[in-house]
Amino acid sequence: MPLELPTWLPWSSSNPSLKPSLRPPEGNDLEAKKKPKKSRSQLRFSHSKPKLRTLPPQHIRSSLMFPSPDQPSMSTKKTKKTRFICMGDTHNLSPYQGGFKVPKGDVLIHAGDMTKQGTSAELKKTVDWIERLVREGVVEKAIIIAGNHELTIDPPFYTSYGHNWHTQDPQDSEKCLSLFTPSALHPSITFLNHSSAHITLTSPTGPGTHFKVFGSPYTPIHITKVNELCEGSRWAFQYPPFPAAKSEEIWDVIPEDTDVLITHGPPYSHLDGWPISVGRHGSVETHKGCEGLRRACWKIRPKLHVFGHIHEGRGVQRVMWRDGKHVVGMEEGCACSYLEAEEEGDKLRVITLGSGEMGEERKLSIGTKQMAEQVEGFTHDHAQMEWIDPGAVDERISGKMSTVDVTKRTRMFGGVGLREGETLMVNASIMRSAWPYKGVNKVVVVDMELEVWDGG
Repeated sequence: MPLELPTWLPWSSSNPSLKPSLRPPEGNDLEAKKKPKKSRSQLRFSHSKPKLRTLPPQHIRSSLMFPSPDQPSMSTKKTKKTRFICMGDTHNLSPYQGGFKVPKGDVLIHAGDMTKQGTSAELKKTVDWIERLVREGVVEKAIIIAGNHELTIDPPFYTSYGHNWHTQDPQDSEKCLSLFTPSALHPSITFLNHSSAHITLTSPTGPGTHFKVFGSPYTPIHITKVNELCEGSRWAFQYPPFPAAKSEEIWDVIPEDTDVLITHGPPYSHLDGWPISVGRHGSVETHKGCEGLRRACWKIRPKLHVFGHIHEGRGVQRVMWRDGKHVVGMEEGCACSYLEAEEEGDKLRVITLGSGEMGEERKLSIGTKQMAEQVEGFTHDHAQMEWIDPGAVDERISGKMSTVDVTKRTRMFGGVGLREGETLMVNASIMRSAWPYKGVNKVVVVDMELEVWDGG
């Protein structure tokens, strides 16, 4: 079944023609290609593989490879601290009914799975409490996306599979979808359905900043047995998992200048249940994120990427991406790899630890031999840094929020503010576990420097 993008949304601003591309090589790199080739004997590559090691639980783990000290942490444009209130996977919980607390901030982000099965009553309940937060001034703006549980607002899906889920109470898909039209929502609430928007904070008491955001509900296909009459049914907004071409093509529409990325599901290997989680039937499960989305993040490199979907992956990571002009396939600067060189024409191919089972090898094209030597020099130059959640302590002892501060004055992550080209990844799942849901997390509060609109 071919992937159907949400073309039924007349207000969607997604543009399939906006495809991210790698930047062309700089002049020095072109000159490097003209230099005489070194013989294979002159190349210095380590053939020894690093020892495998077990990392601490990834929900308090974050990865960062420090750039050179003289690299600027932010652009020279005027910026101000902007506070994001991040959440996802609320599944019918409401802050006004004691489900969880929402502290005051500038922008609320809901990363999907507002409901359990996307009925009209469930959807309206969520829209109502988000609108109330805006009206009461808890946040100035709110951005929401759907998730795989919002069955009814994916009309093509609901037409084909809705009868498996709502056997007793069929829903009107168009009526449910109409709750999210601009005319139905509060003017300060933006609903994104595989589309983008430009958000400007204009409140006199706010930071006066602005940013470009892209939001999408799509996740790789997952089949669930619904009842005895149904052997298995898909969920809403799904596509064939990697390595299917669709798993990469679907993310090609993300604009290159996206500052904030909101997806329902996580990218592969980032807060997606790794290093290990136990499935509901006792089976061991590992990475559950999308490799196609991870590759898109490497190309776009948004400042902030908020998602959920994998409840057990809740947490924060700070990622610095490798130089995409030269190194293809080894996206994260924090990736621990080893290199072995093989000549192939003007380029080299390297063998590096794969993205699947531990010990798996794969070959990747990385560009010139000169770049290969430089990469080999800092492959292991990375630092593991913890995000210690201030809100993880028993609230009777400490009522602190689960705050992540990546502003210039931060004391987190070694006291270094978020740098150009880095991405702060946040799995903001409110529910702590998969069905049956047990336990509730706090929202994740992100303090980040953003550019002031029109000079402030």
